[in-house]
Amino acid sequence: MPRTARARCLAILLWLASGPALAGSYENCGKSWPSPGTPQRIVALNQHSADLLLALGAGPALIGVAYLDDDGQAMAQGQYHGVPVIARQYPSAEVLYSLKPDLVVGGFASAFPDNFSSRERLGAIGVGSYLLESACAGHDEDYFGHIRRDLLTLGQLLGKQERAQQLIAQMDTDLASARALYQDQPQPSVFYLDSEVNGLASQGRRGFVGVLLQAAGARNSFAAIDRPRLVVDSETLLANDPEVMLLADALWSPAARKRRLLQGDPVLSRLRAVREQRLIDIPFTQLVPGIASARTALELARRLHPPQD
Repeated sequence: MPRTARARCLAILLWLASGPALAGSYENCGKSWPSPGTPQRIVALNQHSADLLLALGAGPALIGVAYLDDDGQAMAQGQYHGVPVIARQYPSAEVLYSLKPDLVVGGFASAFPDNFSSRERLGAIGVGSYLLESACAGHDEDYFGHIRRDLLTLGQLLGKQERAQQLIAQMDTDLASARALYQDQPQPSVFYLDSEVNGLASQGRRGFVGVLLQAAGARNSFAAIDRPRLVVDSETLLANDPEVMLLADALWSPAARKRRLLQGDPVLSRLRAVREQRLIDIPFTQLVPGIASARTALELARRLHPPQD
């Protein structure tokens, strides 16, 4: 092993052996985890987990964010709402440990790989961790319930319980406002295009976007497929022929590129949603369960159910 690699491994092992004891506990992903107390040095792995922490008022304690999905300007500047961007994707264990966090929050299960950055390894050295409930293994499809639990648990960890309750109340208000817009209205069929990189990637009945569309008074055009994710070909999508298409706008799959594909492809350009220009671009982080979900449902309801003259 090269000398620099040995030195890095030694530094990690020394830090693993030097962590403080944790006091108390909290529930997450169906398990009880030792609490780090009120965290002072938080790292957010995934943009939407950072958004939730910022909404709770954790800004002064948030020392780093990684894996931005749809904010290219922040990526270029190296700052996300004033928080340093520590890695383009997930940071190495060495980079993560060098920040000496006391709480690490992930938005997707991939944030905590089975290595030095696993939740168990972090806990062993006195570092708390939290995975957004919608990313937990075996989670149910009560996605808005997951968001409420995230707010309540993280609000308690941060000492921001009152703010958490305010955010939950606003979420419920937005969902109620969305329902009022589509009440007694027909539900348009919507195809969600997550990515066009390797086929037309979308979601089936068990994906979050179907729940989001339902909250906006619409239906997933592939809800009959009982899977969280799926990939369809152009002919299958043409046969499905949704009324509206929802395009995720991500750094790795921009909505503008999706539009060019849809408008230039000889099959996809025949879709009625493309012909009628019923294409809606939404930032990727608003299409995963998080602090923006209820507001996104309300905005979608406004676009899908405009006032009748």
